[in-house]
Amino acid sequence: MSVFHRKHSNSSPKNQPVLLSLERPNNSQTDSLPEEVEGQMEGKAIAKTKGERKIPDRTIKHVKSYPLVQQTRSLLYRLPVARVVIANTKPVVKQVLESKPLQLAFPVTNFFDNVANSSLNLTEKIVPAIKTKTYQNLKDDAMMPCNTTVEYSKKTTGKIVSLVEDNVYKPSHNQVMKFRKFYNEKIYDTKGKPLIRSTLNPITAPFNNLFENLTIKYFPEGEKVPTEGYSSELNRSVALAWNFVNRSYPVVQKGIVHIGMIPCNYVIYVNNVFNESLDSQPDLKPKHCWQATKVGLTRVRKETMDSIKQKSPHRIFKKRQTVNKTNLIKPNRTPVEAFHERIREVENQLHENVTA
Repeated sequence: MSVFHRKHSNSSPKNQPVLLSLERPNNSQTDSLPEEVEGQMEGKAIAKTKGERKIPDRTIKHVKSYPLVQQTRSLLYRLPVARVVIANTKPVVKQVLESKPLQLAFPVTNFFDNVANSSLNLTEKIVPAIKTKTYQNLKDDAMMPCNTTVEYSKKTTGKIVSLVEDNVYKPSHNQVMKFRKFYNEKIYDTKGKPLIRSTLNPITAPFNNLFENLTIKYFPEGEKVPTEGYSSELNRSVALAWNFVNRSYPVVQKGIVHIGMIPCNYVIYVNNVFNESLDSQPDLKPKHCWQATKVGLTRVRKETMDSIKQKSPHRIFKKRQTVNKTNLIKPNRTPVEAFHERIREVENQLHENVTA
């Protein structure tokens, strides 16, 4: 029995069954590791977590949540200079934040971050509008005194006009109408029209019609002045003049605003050109930024010169001259024949105007 026991207990490891990795328990490797190795692994993990500690940025995130800051950031990212500066300083700032001195100063930075964040929370409680204010709200607040002044001036002007109309115009007009009724019954019947002003209707009516047609031609937006309802054409002339002012004021105002905004529009256009040049580059490093600057300057200069050439008086005169030449000279005809044909066309036009 002892021989049998020695034979089977001292069997070689070749006869032992081999377990695959999937058949082993999950903690087989960790259990078989020595205690020293386990301690080294834990130390590395702790050192890694200490090295990866982020600098506290609760205050920065808090400030970024304000609408004014968000609008300012979006505006800065539209400026080519700001884009270049941010793209080239961001890696440097990241390296500084991940440096060992700042990692060692983590408790200090965490303390100041908490203090600054608490200060922002206290400020929001005192001034809650800071969480909702935008540039449009600031503009409205700044323009409030002007808007209030304009509103009260309109109300005051309306009251003065109504007082003058009730106390001066209407009594005077009633007296005039009574006198007109008297001489229509006793002296001369003008059929409700003024005696002197109605005699000028044959002269003023053609001018009124011409003025009205020109007003509608050049300022089409607006109400049309009726031809009836006025005691004389002179009264209608006043109505046409007021209608001309109402029609032309928006057009003139728009033209003045357009002329005043030309420098701003040109700056916006140049900014968009440089942004497109930067977008076409692989990155925003100084070398590629310089290349984008040269491309943008070349494009702006070329488009500016083309615009000046197209609107120059010499080019306009040249275009008119070429149009006249094409009208005078036709293919398969000599210049003399074309000249005689042009004379005949002018004579026919004069004859048609005379007969019409």
